[in-house]
Amino acid sequence: MLEYSFHAPGAPERELAGTGVKAKGVEHVGLLPTGCTTRCTKINKSMYIRKRETYHLLSVKMATSSSHVENYDASKFWIAPARNFRTSARLHLQHFLFQNTIGYLLEPTIEESLAASSRPLNVADLACGNGIWLTELHSHFAKNNISAQLDGFDINPVNFPDAAYLPDSVSIKQLDILAKPLPADLIGIYDMVHIRAFVSVIPDGDLTPILSVASDLLKPGGFLQWEETRGDKWVVESPSPQVSKLACESIVQVLEGGQKAQGINNEWVDVLDTCLGQFGFQDARLLSQKKRKQDYKGWTEDYLMVWEECAAFFPPKSQASNAPLTREVWTEMFANSVKETEQGVAVHQGKVVTVVGRRPQ
Repeated sequence: MLEYSFHAPGAPERELAGTGVKAKGVEHVGLLPTGCTTRCTKINKSMYIRKRETYHLLSVKMATSSSHVENYDASKFWIAPARNFRTSARLHLQHFLFQNTIGYLLEPTIEESLAASSRPLNVADLACGNGIWLTELHSHFAKNNISAQLDGFDINPVNFPDAAYLPDSVSIKQLDILAKPLPADLIGIYDMVHIRAFVSVIPDGDLTPILSVASDLLKPGGFLQWEETRGDKWVVESPSPQVSKLACESIVQVLEGGQKAQGINNEWVDVLDTCLGQFGFQDARLLSQKKRKQDYKGWTEDYLMVWEECAAFFPPKSQASNAPLTREVWTEMFANSVKETEQGVAVHQGKVVTVVGRRPQ
């Protein structure tokens, strides 16, 4: 027997009976006020009950059988064939949202140092997606008469633009940068390595693999610039008390519950400068920028595109009729979240962190 808590912030007392939940072993114990407990068996770590158009999270307090969410593997998710033009469009949006927040392509002290070089530069972008950071950097360098070779690497080429449309100085290649060994011709040749939004590929918080790659790619004295957000922290805001944000909050609770079930914790993002220093990078610094309110709508739409793709984590009702959370339920939850955002509800992650460091000479 497993114990779980019934959460319904602001909701009146409701009966479990009649909610439409199909979970084995539920023992109805009468009215369930907010926060009360009941007992059940064989139920996943998070589930939702729909009652009068309201979703309520059931957070199971004990380990149970795995679900689609708990089996999420970020490294496989991001190379799946389903990553298509919608994902590329989202990456374009995400890029400009990052730029609006931090205000630069290159952290100013890094740019000052690189611009002082009398020789052509080599810059690498890891997990480059569709190469938008590289092509924008090319334009920036061209305006400032800086000569550079800009190389992007990603495990999945599906979002790559055709080489015919790329500037001559930009090269994008398929490469699993975490696979050992790295190509010998890449070792120690880069003046700068750029990383952005890599948090989902580091579920266990072990930064050694990616920092090892960055260090190996850099020349002695080369710079690392890493921009990141906390993937395990969400902020849901309503423009007024009259506008409900319950559906968006419910989706956030499912996602955060799934991450906790897997032991995912992104606290390392807030101390990433310390992590770089411990690894051996010099002059490590952390810069934190709050997201601008005028960009909240853009961030919200960026995350909505991710949430829409998350439907694949949940089994369709036809395959698992007793699943606590089916694909159809998630799809309906998502649709209700979209309606809330159309009324002004915003979803974001608070801030963007930039960390810079330098490989020792």
